[in-house]
Amino acid sequence: MEQGKKFDRVANALLNGPLPAWEPVGPTVDDDIRRAIGRYGAEAVKKSVKEATKAKRGRKPEPDWPELLEVYKSDAREWLAGNDPFTARTNYAIAKDYAERNPGQSAASTHQRIEGKLSRKPYGRRWYALVLAENLSRDDGPHEAHLRTLVALSELPKSERPELWKFSLDRARATLADFEAREGHPPPAEMTFREVEESAPKGILASLLSAPPKMGGLFGSASPQRTLSGKTALGSLLSDA
Repeated sequence: MEQGKKFDRVANALLNGPLPAWEPVGPTVDDDIRRAIGRYGAEAVKKSVKEATKAKRGRKPEPDWPELLEVYKSDAREWLAGNDPFTARTNYAIAKDYAERNPGQSAASTHQRIEGKLSRKPYGRRWYALVLAENLSRDDGPHEAHLRTLVALSELPKSERPELWKFSLDRARATLADFEAREGHPPPAEMTFREVEESAPKGILASLLSAPPKMGGLFGSASPQRTLSGKTALGSLLSDA
């Protein structure tokens, strides 16, 4: 009986005594921070905030370039053979094949990443393939393939700087016209464009290469000289891309 009374007194004390001091949250972040500093100390709060807001390390860059370069080279060879690789094999199909051959993460995300790189503007699959084809066709294959490639490059959208290729196209056409005027017939179909260039007498070729730079720019300053191949400007474009 005495034990029961003692239990009742303890229960009544708990019920009638003061409630625990629950600290309200907010109403602002500053209020919460001040309460945290008061409870744990400023250094502990700073350390905790630093850890909680540390930037998460992203994934390592994917080594896509070697395989994409092979795609561009294959496109360039197909183009120079007289075909249209951009309709024969779509970006979607290339990305799907890549994702299937490179497991290890979400196939959907790999597919999306590769397709995005192939269609990236201004320098995507078509630009890289045509630039590689232009470079290859100077020294190998019929000169008409080189001319066809320059025409395609000169018709690229404005964002892809077709003016460089229009300049090279004009020079190439002038070189072919000079050969025909000098020899009395067009260059043989099997001649490479390099061979057509080198067939010109040294004096004519030297005069073309040493033509004075075109004046331009805001203050009429001389723009850099370009060779017949446009190599100086091409190097700049590749480094930009």
